[in-house]
Parts: sequence; C-alpha cells; structure tokens
Amino acid sequence: MKIFALLPLTCLAACASLPQVAPQTLRVMSYNIRYANDSDRPNWGERREALARQVAFTDPGILGVQEAQPVQVAYLAAQWPGYDHYGLGRDDGVNGETTTVFWRRDRFEAVSKSNQWCSETPDRPGKGWDAAWPRTITRVVLRDRLSGQVLDVRNTHLDNEGAVARENCAKQVAGIAAEPGAVVVVLGDMNSGPDSAPYQVLSGDALGLKDARKAAAVDFGPPGTFNGFDVTATQGEAIDHIFVPRSMTVTRYGVLTDSFGGKVISDHFPVVADLRLNPHSP
Repeated sequence: MKIFALLPLTCLAACASLPQVAPQTLRVMSYNIRYANDSDRPNWGERREALARQVAFTDPGILGVQEAQPVQVAYLAAQWPGYDHYGLGRDDGVNGETTTVFWRRDRFEAVSKSNQWCSETPDRPGKGWDAAWPRTITRVVLRDRLSGQVLDVRNTHLDNEGAVARENCAKQVAGIAAEPGAVVVVLGDMNSGPDSAPYQVLSGDALGLKDARKAAAVDFGPPGTFNGFDVTATQGEAIDHIFVPRSMTVTRYGVLTDSFGGKVISDHFPVVADLRLNPHSP
C-alpha cells in the first residue's frame, strides 16, 4: 500500500513538469538568389536547378528570398509545388526584383500579406533617402497549423550603397506594429555586418529580437555570407541575417556553402535556422 500510494504522486510531479504538447521545430531560411543576369558565371539558367534542389533538400517551412525577379519566382514556384508565396516587384509593384516569402502550404495558413517600399512614402513605389535602388519589405503573417503560433514574418533587402537608407529601412522594418499574439521573425540581406547601425536596430529593443546565429546551440558554416561567385570566399563578413525573439530557442544555425561542378549556386550563401515554437492558443 505504501508503494502504491507513492507511484501516483511521483507521476503527478513528473507530468506537471512536461508540456502537454511538445514544442514544434520550424526551419527558416534566408537566401539572396542573385537576379537573373546573363553575364554571371554561372548565370541563372545554369544554376537555377541546383538552387531549386538545394532549397528542396533543406526543406524550410519559411523561406525569404532577395533579388528574385518575377521570372525567377515563377520558376521556383513551379519547382516547389508545396509552397505558397507572396512578393511585389520593386519597380512598380509588378516588375523588378522582389523580396518574396515562400511558406509551406501544409504547415501554414496565411493570415495577411502586405508590402512596403523603403522610403518616406512606403505605400507606393520609389527610392528613399540615399538609396541606389528601390527596396521593399515583404510582410506575411502566418498561422502555424502544428503549434497554433502566429508568425509575423518580414523579409527585406537593404540598399547596397546608401548608409542612411539602410539604417532607415531597418527602422521601418522594426517600426511595423506586430500582429497581436504573434512572434516576429526578420529575414534578409541587410548589406550590413554585426557592427553596423542596421544590425543594431534590428537586434535592438524596438522589436526585442536577437541574431539567430549568435543564439544557436549549434552554429555551422563559415563567417562570411557573400561570396561574389567565388566558392573559396568564405571568410568575409556576415551580411545575411535571421532575427528572432529573444525568448526563442534556436537549436541550429548554418551557412550553406553547397556548390555544383565547383561553382557556387548564388553570389550569397543561404542562411538557415531551426527554431523552437511552443504550443500556443490563439
């Protein structure tokens, strides 16, 4: 009788320390795929299949791409039939590079989709401040069918020339009010390293985010993320980033240096993070 009385008490103590539903893992990926420039070596036609296969193998739940022209988005969408996507052309809302977000249709339900231009007039196409090019922020709010968690995903590509534009666009990303009850995830080619003003904005108190790489339990890959189509150029600065809530667990982070025939797949290496999503009640 004594032993019998102890068993349920032990079970209750153990069960109380465990979540009713195990946390779910979410893999997110950010990838500057390089626009379709015929003079590149390799050019888009030569490398597009390798890129599509690389992403399919990595199997992210959410993917943010940069420099993706409509023809590239159409090709990739055909290769990844399990994904939905959203992004507008930076030139006029149709044409030009996009910061398209892809998400697995069987995992996520889209709550809302929107686009801003990085400028003083974010609701219409145009350049801002000292930017060399128009830049966009793609925002997709997704509900995770597994965990119930709502994710407020923002994907952007900060300007390559204008320092003021980079900082102000980062502030614009950070200034978007979060979807109620959602966790914010920021993806992108920031053209900025960890010591830069944009990086400090995006990892600052406005959004309460952290660099997923610095928080990862396992960090794999070289420091540099821009390679300029040189497979050996791995020791530069990280300019492609994933930012996640400070309370979120990052189990793994990687910079992927895959190649085909000795050639890199893009002039940037993609970055990938595995995140823990706790069960959430809407």
